[in-house]
Amino acid sequence: MQVFRVAEASSGGLAKLRRRVRDILAGSLGLLMLAAGPEALAAKSQGFSQPNLSRNDSRQTREIKVQLLADSYLFRLPGATGQVESALREVAAEFKRLFGLTFVPGGWATWESDQGSRNVQELAEKFRTAIKGRGADLVLAVTARSDLQSEYSGLALFKASTIIIVYTPDQAGLKKLIKHELGHVFGAVHVPDQGSVMSCSGEGHNFDVANENIIRLGCQRSFEPVVFPFSPEIQGRIEGSYLKIRENITQLKEITLLFSASGSGPPGQETKCLSDVFLMLAQLELEKNNYDRASDFCGEALLLNPGDLETMNLQAISFRQAGRTQEAVNLYRIILEIKPDFSEALYNLGVALSELNRLAEAEKAYLKVIKLNPRLAPAYHNLGDVYFKQGRLDEAEQQFLKAIELWPSYASAYSNLGEIYWRRKDRIKAREYAEKALSLQPESTQARNLLGNLLRDSGKPAEALNEYQKILTKEPESARAYYNLGVSLTDLGQWSEARQAFEQAIKIEAKMAEAYGGLGLCYLQQGDLEQAIKFLLTARQLGFKDPALSLNLSYAYLNIKDWPKAEEEAWRAIAEQPDLALGYNNLGLALAQQNKLDEARIRLEEALKIDPQDRGTVINLAMVEFSLKNEERALELFLKALVLNPEDSQNGLIYNNIAVIYFHREKYELSWEFAQKALQAGFKVDNNLLQALIKKLK
Repeated sequence: MQVFRVAEASSGGLAKLRRRVRDILAGSLGLLMLAAGPEALAAKSQGFSQPNLSRNDSRQTREIKVQLLADSYLFRLPGATGQVESALREVAAEFKRLFGLTFVPGGWATWESDQGSRNVQELAEKFRTAIKGRGADLVLAVTARSDLQSEYSGLALFKASTIIIVYTPDQAGLKKLIKHELGHVFGAVHVPDQGSVMSCSGEGHNFDVANENIIRLGCQRSFEPVVFPFSPEIQGRIEGSYLKIRENITQLKEITLLFSASGSGPPGQETKCLSDVFLMLAQLELEKNNYDRASDFCGEALLLNPGDLETMNLQAISFRQAGRTQEAVNLYRIILEIKPDFSEALYNLGVALSELNRLAEAEKAYLKVIKLNPRLAPAYHNLGDVYFKQGRLDEAEQQFLKAIELWPSYASAYSNLGEIYWRRKDRIKAREYAEKALSLQPESTQARNLLGNLLRDSGKPAEALNEYQKILTKEPESARAYYNLGVSLTDLGQWSEARQAFEQAIKIEAKMAEAYGGLGLCYLQQGDLEQAIKFLLTARQLGFKDPALSLNLSYAYLNIKDWPKAEEEAWRAIAEQPDLALGYNNLGLALAQQNKLDEARIRLEEALKIDPQDRGTVINLAMVEFSLKNEERALELFLKALVLNPEDSQNGLIYNNIAVIYFHREKYELSWEFAQKALQAGFKVDNNLLQALIKKLK
C-alpha cells in the first residue's frame, strides 16, 4: 500500500541511527525521495511526453499501456490471472469514468520473484534492478507467494510507474488493492480517513475528495524514466491538495504529540504509513529549488517514520542541492552502513562525491551501483561523466553509449558524447550529437551550450551569443550560460558586457573557477592589473588549470614589471601546453627584462618555430638580437615585421631601429629614409642620429 519502501532497524540500531542523524543535521530534521529512484529522477521537470489521447463516448481519454507480469506461483493457480484481469477491468472502468484514463493490458509475461525477499518492499527493490526494457507505460507485477510477510500486500513505485501486489482470491479485496496502488501511481497518498480507499488499511471503497483531485491532475503524468512525473504546469495546483491532506494529518492527536517538543512513544504502523504526503511535498519543493522547505518536509516525515532510509536519502539530496554537499555525503554513509546494497543511496553518494571532485571515490560508488543494478542508465551516464572529468575520453564514451543503449532517448548522454567529440576537435560529430540531444529535449541547456561553443569555435561569436541568450531566456539562473555568454562577448571585444556576464555567473555559482578566470581577463584588458591578478589567482585556487590562465598572469606580471613572477607563470603555461607559442614569447620577454638575453633569444626562437607569422614574437626577438648586437639577424626580423603589417601605427620604433642598423652598416641613405619614416609615424628619433646622418649625406 505504501508508495515508499519501509526499512526497519532494530531498537538499539535505530536509537544509534537517530543520534547520528541528529548530529549530522545539526538541529534540522530530514527526509527523502519518492519511489527511491536515483537522484537523476529528482532533476527539474523537462521533456514531458505527450499523452496518447483517443475519442471515446464524446470525451477525451488517455490510453495507458499496462504490462502484466505473473510469477510461477500465480501461474500455478487455476483462474488466478483471469481474476486479476477481471479486477483490473472493473478498476479501469472506474478510472475511465472519473479521470478519463483507459488501461490497455498487453497480455501476461513471466516474472521470477526473488526468493530471498521477505516482504513486498524487498521484492520491489529486487524487481526494479532485474526488470529489463519495457514497452508499456505501467507495469503490474503479481505474485502468489504465501511465505511473504504480510505487513503490506501491495506497493507502488511512483516514479517508476510500477505496481507489485500479492494475489488474493478475494475478488473485492483484489479490486481494492489494485485501485489503491493505481491511485499511488497517479500521485495519491495515504489519508487518515477509513472511508477512503487511500486509507492505510485500504478498507474504503472510493477515493476521498483530495486524492480524487490529485489523480485528476496527475493523470497526465509523464512515464519517462528520469523525468519528474508532474509537469511544472500542474505542480502548484497538486501541491494545494497535498497541503490539505498534511493539515488533516497534523491535527491528529498522535501526530500533534510527535510534532511537539515533548514527543511521545514510537509511532505506530498507521502513523508511519501517513508519511508519504510529506515526502511528496518535499519532492515538489525540490523541483522548485526550495531546498530548505524540502528539508522541513523531510523532517516531518522522519518524525512519523523514524529511520526510513528512503526519507533519509531524499534529505541528503536536499542537502546536496542546497550546497551542503559534505553533509549529504555523511548522511549517505550512514544509510549505507545500515543497508550496504541500497543502490539509490550509492548512486546519490556518487553524485555528491563527484561534485566534491572526489572522482576516484565517485567512480567506486557508481561501479558498485552498476553491479547491484546493471539496468540503471543514469549510473553509466554519471560514471561516464567521472571519466570525462579525468580526461579518460574513450572510457567515458563507452559509458555514455551504454546509457543510451538502456535508454535510447537519454538526451544528456547524447550531449556528453558531443562534448567528447568537441574535445577531440571533431566539430561535425559533436554537432550531430548536440542536435540529436536537442531533438529529444529542446530545452536542454547542456546541448544548447555545446551548440553555442561549436559556433564560437567556428568563428561565429555573434551566433554563439544568440544560443547562450536563448538558454538564459528559459533558465535565467544558468551560471554556465552566463559564463559562455561572457566568453563570446570577449571574442567580440565587448569587455564591460563580458565582465558583467562573468560576475553574474559567479553570483549564481560562487565557486565557478573559470568565471573568475574570465573576470581576470576582462580586468587585464581594461588595464586594472591588481584586480586582474586577484581574480586570476582565485580561479587557480578554485581548480582552474587552463594554460590561458597562466599566460594571462604572465601578461599581468609583465605589465607591473614583476619579471620573476612573469617568468614563473610563462614556464607554467608552457608546462601545461608545450606548443603554446605565446607562452614562449612571454617567457622570452621576462628573461630579456632580467638581462638574460641569450636564454631569451632561445625561448623566442622556439615561439617563432611554433608560429612563424606572429608579429609580436618577431619584434621581440629582433629587439633581443639588436641588444646582443646581432644586427644582421635583427634587421632581417624588423623587415619581416614590416612585411607582416606595414600599416601598423606602432611601426615608428621599428623604422627607428632599422635606421640605426643601416647607419652602423654605413648605408646612410637607407638610414635617412627609415629615420624619416619613424618621424612620420610619430616616433621621436634621437637628434644625434639625425645630425650624424645630415653630415654623412652632405
